[in-house]
Amino acid sequence: MALASKQAPALPVSLRLTNTLTRRTEPFTPIKDGHVSIYCCGVTVYDLCHLGHARSYIAWDVLRRYLIWRGYTVTFVQNFTDIDDKILKRAAEKKCSMEQISEQNIKAFHQDMDALGILRPDRMPRATQCLDGIRTLIGELEASGAAYSIDGDVYFAVMKHHGYGKLSGRDLKEQQQNADGRVAEAEEARKQHSFDFALWKGAKTGEPSFPSPWGAGRPGWHIECSAMVREELGETIDIHLGGADLIFPHHENEIAQSESATGKQLARYWLHNGMVNVGGQKMSKSLGNFTTISSMPWASSSSRMRSALAKSRAALASWRAAMAS
Repeated sequence: MALASKQAPALPVSLRLTNTLTRRTEPFTPIKDGHVSIYCCGVTVYDLCHLGHARSYIAWDVLRRYLIWRGYTVTFVQNFTDIDDKILKRAAEKKCSMEQISEQNIKAFHQDMDALGILRPDRMPRATQCLDGIRTLIGELEASGAAYSIDGDVYFAVMKHHGYGKLSGRDLKEQQQNADGRVAEAEEARKQHSFDFALWKGAKTGEPSFPSPWGAGRPGWHIECSAMVREELGETIDIHLGGADLIFPHHENEIAQSESATGKQLARYWLHNGMVNVGGQKMSKSLGNFTTISSMPWASSSSRMRSALAKSRAALASWRAAMAS
């Protein structure tokens, strides 16, 4: 259920947001008077949350609370990616199922966010619970010529989307950066172009799979969020949130998929938080340089956690300067 303030009616908000899409700081105006729709990219649930996640979700919690305080009815949706190569790899290491890995980390996520005093999202869809919407969206893209299938795999044809790169400002040749271990050499050889990305992956021996018009398999990472945004909030939303590391390729690919299918703008404002850095690198699960939220001695105090993270601003300032250049 969307949260609304009981203190005051909706007022014109003197709020300006740094929009990654336009590279400008702009006054915020919602699509619908008095209502704000927000989608926040959630975690891939193969491990515990770390301080980078804490920084991100505290920042968006502050934004959400401010909008509510100003009288807006805010619908806040945040997903769980509960099927992914990383989850499958962790399940194989632990000799358990994908579902077991996902469930234990979803439970830990809620514990961490509750300890930080972060409001729970209104809805938290999971990729595995949105498969009908994912398959429908892929079918629409294929029918329009924006996607193609090869022996059970389906790829998005990046060259068919003329606006590709508008969020990140990157050249197509840079697409592989931040693919983050999700692209295999065998997959590369199957594509029409090296920068095309998977919408549906054909089933592999020993891995869980789901039925589809292209055969058994599972969705690619990027299509999951496009489908969940449309299913939960509609074709165009007010604000899309995430870490700066998601700008490319994840959010760039989301835009390409969604806007190719609907012909409409996916989100009016794209907001990205800076990273918590360790030794000059972002803190991340994939790099293994992370400190979990639950391991911190002050994790039980949300106010102390927020205060500590508020002091770390260098990475955000650096990122903003880079985007402005």
